[in-house]
Amino acid sequence: MFGFLALGLTSFMIYTLVKNALMGKQLSKEDQYNGSMELIIPVSAKSEFFIEAWLESVGKFNFVPGQLKVHLLIDGHHPLLNAWQELKEKIPYLQIHSFPMRPTHMEAVPWMLEQISSKIESQVVIIGDAELVPTEHAFLSSAKLCHDKQRNYLVLPQTGKFNLLGQAVSVLNPTLAFASFYGPHRWRSRLMHPLIGIAQGWLVMPLPSFKQLDFKLIRISRWKEAISRQWEDKNIKFYLAFGEKHLLRFYPETFKDLTYQLRDKWDDLWNRKDKTGFGIFLASMLVWSFPIIFFFSHPFQALASIMLLTLYRFFTKIVFQESWRAILLHPFACVVWMGTFFWWLNGYLRSRYGSQAPMNT
Repeated sequence: MFGFLALGLTSFMIYTLVKNALMGKQLSKEDQYNGSMELIIPVSAKSEFFIEAWLESVGKFNFVPGQLKVHLLIDGHHPLLNAWQELKEKIPYLQIHSFPMRPTHMEAVPWMLEQISSKIESQVVIIGDAELVPTEHAFLSSAKLCHDKQRNYLVLPQTGKFNLLGQAVSVLNPTLAFASFYGPHRWRSRLMHPLIGIAQGWLVMPLPSFKQLDFKLIRISRWKEAISRQWEDKNIKFYLAFGEKHLLRFYPETFKDLTYQLRDKWDDLWNRKDKTGFGIFLASMLVWSFPIIFFFSHPFQALASIMLLTLYRFFTKIVFQESWRAILLHPFACVVWMGTFFWWLNGYLRSRYGSQAPMNT
């Protein structure tokens, strides 16, 4: 039964990925934009910011003075604050907003966004995750799409291809899988908003759309989900775009850092009581791992699953510019994802039930 379910879900992923690829927009280096832009990057305790990659990318920027502003919002006393101060010296349009104190009943990111919302005045506003590194064309192309069509966009990144280990695990990057569920309208009320809350990406919007957001109403840490729900309540549609090589999602280079990050992801989803996100993470992992787990007990279904997953990866190669070498490491990626899940599960069970064991007298 599970075999047919896995095959059905994989087929559905292929269908929706192709549909989104046809409907979504690709960022292009040919696009030009002369208006003003502001990028807001919220940084919480669990965020990662790849300073060296940013510096390398910034060195190739060629913006008109005053065209771009970057706001770095830092929650609490972050250990990299001094490094960011050095980054500010090399990026004159970078503004660092540190918030060492905030109300304990308020979520960090929505509260920080509310504090600077009155200072945002550019024609196009972008709110993006700290792990993403943009090129100059990521700003120009996404801003052109947004300004010319007066639409809001969710821009999904490409995975940075700078080390084999990162590529191996990012083959199963949840952002790629969740994009596959993005299209069908009937899923939106139950799945789309939680998926957007989990996925890495940019939310790109005209200034009026940003000014309509009421950050005081956001009571959850998944700020992208909360923003998308407010847009839906106001009948504001948003569209899908793909970063191509202009918006990159980075991963840690060492195996230790990478596995700890994945384990913390499971823990974060569970602690935030994000049942939908946790369930989809788990379902995606089981679908991807089906050929490995059931290869000997259900060989025909496992082979069919391998063929479908290969087809799925063929389309993700086209849409997200994945490398064939990373796709071939699919089995290794499944093992890493499953290993970090059971690692987290073991720690969770021990912390919850281990302390309840009767004491010896």
